[in-house]
Amino acid sequence: MLERYPVAVKLVHKFVPAHDFSLKAATAALAAGDQGKFWEFHDRIFENQSVLSDAKLLEIAGALQLNLDRFRKKMQDPALKKLVDDDYAEALRLGVASTPWVSINGRHLVRRGLEDFTSAIEAELTR
Repeated sequence: MLERYPVAVKLVHKFVPAHDFSLKAATAALAAGDQGKFWEFHDRIFENQSVLSDAKLLEIAGALQLNLDRFRKKMQDPALKKLVDDDYAEALRLGVASTPWVSINGRHLVRRGLEDFTSAIEAELTR
């Protein structure tokens, strides 16, 4: 959709911690983002979500060739926790009930196939 609608569509990612380790995982992804590897780290978190631990986060960081000292230090940055907390508060305010949650101009998209995205975007563009 980003390629098809490069001007009209913008991807906004928000964190909605769903389990005890989610906050730490989200913070780790943001810390990886400090070194330009947010999406790569994000994807690895989801690939390994059943075995996440502190050691697994460091393993992922190492596999992505992050500077581990910088990564560890950034993980302690209270500003990152605040970003995740703010996202979560916004999700609660908007009534997000589960993840993944997709909205197009504030309208929740239940079906998320290619045709569903296209129809919803086209509807918004003609409004």
